[in-house]
Amino acid sequence: MPTEINLAPLDALQEGELRAFPIPNDGPEVLLVRHQGQYRAFAAHCPHYGAPLEKGRLVQGQIVCPWHHACFNATDGSLCEPPALDALPTFMVREAEGRVYVLVPGNPPASTDKPDETPTAEVGGAPVPTAPNLAAAQSTIVIVGGGAAGQMAAQTLREEGFAGRVVLVSADAAAPYDRTKLSKAYLAGKAKPESLPLREADFYAKHHIELLTNTRATGLDLEKKQVLLADAAPLSYDQLLLALGGTPNSLPKLPGHDLQNVLLLRTQADADALLKAAKEVRHVVIIGSNFIGMEAASSLAGQDGRTVTVIAQEKEPFEKVLGPEVGKMFRTMHQEKGVQFEAEAEVAELTGQNGRVAGVRLKSGKDLPADLVVLGVGVRPATDFLKETFQLEKDGGLQVDEYLQAAPNIYAAGDIAHFPATTGDTLRIEHWRVAQQHGRLAARNLLGQQVPYTAAPYFWTQQYGKSLRYAGHAEQWDDIHYLGDVAKQDFLAFYVQDGQVKAAAGMNHDPDMIYIEALLAANKMPAPADISEETNWQHLANQ
Repeated sequence: MPTEINLAPLDALQEGELRAFPIPNDGPEVLLVRHQGQYRAFAAHCPHYGAPLEKGRLVQGQIVCPWHHACFNATDGSLCEPPALDALPTFMVREAEGRVYVLVPGNPPASTDKPDETPTAEVGGAPVPTAPNLAAAQSTIVIVGGGAAGQMAAQTLREEGFAGRVVLVSADAAAPYDRTKLSKAYLAGKAKPESLPLREADFYAKHHIELLTNTRATGLDLEKKQVLLADAAPLSYDQLLLALGGTPNSLPKLPGHDLQNVLLLRTQADADALLKAAKEVRHVVIIGSNFIGMEAASSLAGQDGRTVTVIAQEKEPFEKVLGPEVGKMFRTMHQEKGVQFEAEAEVAELTGQNGRVAGVRLKSGKDLPADLVVLGVGVRPATDFLKETFQLEKDGGLQVDEYLQAAPNIYAAGDIAHFPATTGDTLRIEHWRVAQQHGRLAARNLLGQQVPYTAAPYFWTQQYGKSLRYAGHAEQWDDIHYLGDVAKQDFLAFYVQDGQVKAAAGMNHDPDMIYIEALLAANKMPAPADISEETNWQHLANQ
């Protein structure tokens, strides 16, 4: 039975304030929000990874998660932006006699506060509406790609009331899962396999989404409107979404690349193979200092007495993305945990013994012991089978318009899409949250809504429990403007090109990064000269 709780005095919160209140008798916390002069009550933790939402912020009528910037409507809790997949559970509120009363169900939906142990989206957010009766449905939408964009698109089609056939084609053997955990908690042994799926096992059948795993697309027939499949009959579509993701670079020209224990990290199967191999080795070498490589180093370092060495072409990790000063901070953080670095180095060959990798030889002639090598040298768009159908970009990506449309009845989302940004730039972004945003948007546009992509790209990385947030996109910059102390992991960095802030990164400034992302999305960032320690980001974002 629901219980009405006398939660707080009527003057407990100021306009725009968020605060969590405990419920008596070990009940779940309730998040109280004051918005437009009224109180609203919600589950206190984000249904994505369980972040405490009272540490988030209210921006333009949306509750924004402090960790990964999932957004929820402050009136009804509906999902506005991923990476959450569910709406925020809401509770009825009554204001009387100078008090705020909240009606809490006997078994209220509530999200987890243990993100490494609980499946990402199985924690009690508002359920997707029941699938419609498909008996009279004629239209078929096919989604190729079972990653972040494809999963979100399939879900959104049902949320938006599409009553036709939805087919989700995935080359992966597993149902869609949270790939962001693989190089972090999963590789570190903190997250279990059952924490990876994005949805419960019966989700797809319940919502009449035909999930074809272990199914690889091999071509398109535009005239017949068919997707060609390996080892299966062609799949006909009325509309098509290409959410193909990326293929990791495997360095096929590197001598020794095919030795045993030379591994990639892209899929759950890759992570499982890496975990198994890591239990039996003493020397791990990671080729590449990108985010996957560095997160893998963070997860593998200090375990079972093994050594970890990172080989980087740049002087500092992330130098081309975050700049040398932030890169140096990350390198120092890793070195303090025992990770060794070979900077400005190139690999000549991988040496082996009895068919198994035994070492890495650098072009300088230096030999490194290695009984496990992880290739973390980036990915490329998984578009090889589209070469005969589309004129692809030089990097293998596919050009789309602001609605993510690539051709009549065909849309593209996620890692493969070259899309126009609100800044006037054309971008291709390999971020999990961007892929989810694309999938959600493409689904709506497949249904004729004509919604342009206007969000600011956002990503995060976590290493040794320290998190960096990044909003916007700057492939190059003229200057980096810093506030705070980078070496102490307490800073904001602004990436400036042609007098305009294109992107920002921050550590230990989560509230500021929420507002900065909103300003970047709205093209309202202040001029670099006007940014200082005194800048009121909340005021600017809510104007």
